[in-house]
Amino acid sequence: MRLLPIARTALLLFALLPIVLTPMDRASGQEVVRIAAVVNSEAVSIPDLVRRIDVAIVSSRLQVSEELRRQLAPQVLRSLIDERLKVQEAERLGVTVSEADMANARRAVERRNGIPAGAFDDFLRRQGLDIATVTEQLRAEILWSKLVRGRLGAAVTVGEGEIDEAIARLEANRGRPEYRVAEIFLAVESSEQEDEVRAAAASLHRQLTSGANFAQIARQFSQSATAAVGGDIGWIVEGQLPSEIEGVLAGMEPGSIAPPVRVFDGYYIVSLIDRRAVLADVPAAGLDREAIRQDIAGRRLEMLARRYVRDLHRSAFIDVRI
Repeated sequence: MRLLPIARTALLLFALLPIVLTPMDRASGQEVVRIAAVVNSEAVSIPDLVRRIDVAIVSSRLQVSEELRRQLAPQVLRSLIDERLKVQEAERLGVTVSEADMANARRAVERRNGIPAGAFDDFLRRQGLDIATVTEQLRAEILWSKLVRGRLGAAVTVGEGEIDEAIARLEANRGRPEYRVAEIFLAVESSEQEDEVRAAAASLHRQLTSGANFAQIARQFSQSATAAVGGDIGWIVEGQLPSEIEGVLAGMEPGSIAPPVRVFDGYYIVSLIDRRAVLADVPAAGLDREAIRQDIAGRRLEMLARRYVRDLHRSAFIDVRI
């Protein structure tokens, strides 16, 4: 894999826009569109990147500024690269998206945003967003979800013994604190990315503490599988999250959002939705084994999906040009 540093992206992108979007090729008289990155044989243009930044800012209800655009540009470009890798892999394996799939995705967006049924395109136009860009993003999400469920889901099995062990852990923790947590995860895949990912995480945290919607930002920026559900992890007991995050949760109040936390593979921004005691008012006989099975399977599937993306990166040709 050839992966060029993109640390300078945030500094150069918007300074270059006036001269790179539509310069004239003097020999042909044709407009030339600059390339932000090449992912295998597919190009990501600077206009692609600019339109996706617009979508991320509007859908996340961020307070728009040129400084914010510069800070988010590297993260959005990485998300676009990941998305192209996922789509390429899904299409290679014959995964398809039907019209019904797309219609359901549009309706889900309408419900989340309080948009009248059938007014999806009109809403995007009023927001100044490119319909094709949003549609492409929805299609990519569906393709990856189908691939993960179909290819990886079949490999995830949870034995009865694992459920027994999970129940035993719950019983051992009965009465101790349990947290309902939402997450935004930004991966750091190389040392060259450290500064820019930290800056992006800090910028998102400032927006969140100023009132931006956590779930919408998670959907646009988080690189965890929980992005599809607005970052909601569900109820967490001790030992289920990295120790760095658990240490932060212990001192948080419900409704609060912690500053970015560095763990071994990236940065987390976590929101504490609620807190309760483990198995409060739940007798041992009342534990739902099927719910426990699904929880274990879901966490395992997320780990496999993240590993799958890392493997796609290792085998890909990625050339970042800005």
